[in-house]
Amino acid sequence: MRVRPEPAVRIIAAVLAAIVIAAVGCSKPAPPAAPNSIYASAEQVEENFRGKPFVLGDDNATALVRPLDWDKDRWLKLPFWFGVNILVPGVRQPKEGDYYVISEAQLGKPLDAPGEWMIEAGSSLIKQETILQTSRTRYVTGGKLLPTIVQYMGKRPFVRGDGKQVEIPVVREVSLPMKWTLGGGIPASYARYRIE
Repeated sequence: MRVRPEPAVRIIAAVLAAIVIAAVGCSKPAPPAAPNSIYASAEQVEENFRGKPFVLGDDNATALVRPLDWDKDRWLKLPFWFGVNILVPGVRQPKEGDYYVISEAQLGKPLDAPGEWMIEAGSSLIKQETILQTSRTRYVTGGKLLPTIVQYMGKRPFVRGDGKQVEIPVVREVSLPMKWTLGGGIPASYARYRIE
């Protein structure tokens, strides 16, 4: 003879099963861990480089940067500014708010807004027009720019001399130009500037 469970026991078991199913079904999976970046954080960049010169290391793939008062073997890493990739859209695109080092950029003409310059910046193969916004650096001659830490601000419409409207990337000066450490004076091919 089989023993039948009491109706109350069956009800309690059903309620418990429903609670377990609801808890498992409604729980959100744990958010994925943020990937560890090899690059300096925004806080590190702002604290160590805002309005200050810096030393640039000799790595051609990743910018090694340090404040002037750090030990010679202590570095933070930042990506170099390659511009907005026009060859393969979506690949290595800059992100608004991220920090970069512009290097080997060519100073163009000053724009109408104070502290804005058209520069040719990017990789050694492809240079793109980029708007550089400076806050303390005032360029007084043309030429190559000393490397500078910048923040990517996005794109903005710009009307070229031929009347065509284009979207041009905008970077804003974070640091002062790097300190020249290669011996001798800064070569004449580099733009001269003053700090305000």
